[in-house]
Amino acid sequence: MRHASLPFFRSLGMMIGAMIGVGVFGLPYAFAQSGFGVGLLQLFVLGVLLVILQLMFSEVVVQTPGSHRLVSYIGLYLGPVWKWVTLLAFALGIWGAMLAYMVVGGEFLYSLLFPFLGGSPSVYAYAVAGISSLFIFGGLKYVSKMEILIISILLFLFLFIILASLPHIQLEHYATIDLSHFFVPYGVILFALAGLGIVPEIKEVLGSNHLRLMAPVIISGMCIILFIYAFFSFAIIGVSGPATTPTAFEGLVPSLGETFRIVTAMLGSVTIFSIYLILGIELLNTFKFDFHRSHRFSWVLVCLVPILFYSFGFREFIHIISFVGGVFGGILGILVALMYWVMRRSSFCKTHHCLNFPAPLTWAIIAIFSFGIIIECLMTFNLL
Repeated sequence: MRHASLPFFRSLGMMIGAMIGVGVFGLPYAFAQSGFGVGLLQLFVLGVLLVILQLMFSEVVVQTPGSHRLVSYIGLYLGPVWKWVTLLAFALGIWGAMLAYMVVGGEFLYSLLFPFLGGSPSVYAYAVAGISSLFIFGGLKYVSKMEILIISILLFLFLFIILASLPHIQLEHYATIDLSHFFVPYGVILFALAGLGIVPEIKEVLGSNHLRLMAPVIISGMCIILFIYAFFSFAIIGVSGPATTPTAFEGLVPSLGETFRIVTAMLGSVTIFSIYLILGIELLNTFKFDFHRSHRFSWVLVCLVPILFYSFGFREFIHIISFVGGVFGGILGILVALMYWVMRRSSFCKTHHCLNFPAPLTWAIIAIFSFGIIIECLMTFNLL
């Protein structure tokens, strides 16, 4: 099995790097609102559902000839109308993520540079978007070799925060449960676990000789991510308790000190810039290659929208990631489940063995995500 280890670990690293992002900073706050036990339960239940969705999508990717991406696969199986629906949900999801990165990046840079340069978090948020946009125009050549570095920095940041927090944990912080805030973690968790679009990339890295490893990569990757998220939330809530802030690290500064603030601000800023670039380039390439738009037009569209949203006052980090995860993540989950259901009844599965999830499970996933979209919209407009 030695010959398969390299593509396996490359794919595993790519999956972890693509999925772990700024959403993790919102998990402790969301868990603190509902209670750590409630949040942890939702994390693992939704984690299992997303593993199933990724396995469904991986089966579509393996059984369908040619090389495509999420939007194109939806178009192939559900038709051109749903391809445009997918593009809209996908684009709004990435723009929402970029907006969230603007908000958190602005706070990281503000924390790091305010003592020297002054200014406000909004000035630094615009700086994150502006500087990143210049590099997005250059495309993958600026970031293609950064992935391992980004993952390393981000994992080190998590490890640093967790280890720094452990001596200050208070066990009574885990005992609180507030069922009136039961649904608060839902959208935040979906945002933090977003990553369906990475499945075709895993196929390409594995190559045709190792496609049997797709399921082990997906399951192993999700288990690692869930463990990191759970332990990170455990550490933050143990220190901050009900005082946990929406971006997690701010609430730790009073307990962990000035050195902690500087280190997390530096590492966080580098990570934010890097992942902002990757998100922007991913969407830019979707417009260019799936919808045949020019590079310049795609670049302007990708970079301008999150800046406009921020200018219009969309700056509440938890509200942004909760809505993006609960609504747009839910829509993509429904479309992937429908695509799998159509594929299972196609000619591909009549000539090849296909992974067979039962129809009731497929429709249960669709029902759960549909319910989640409704709940998230009601919460957003203060109707729940």
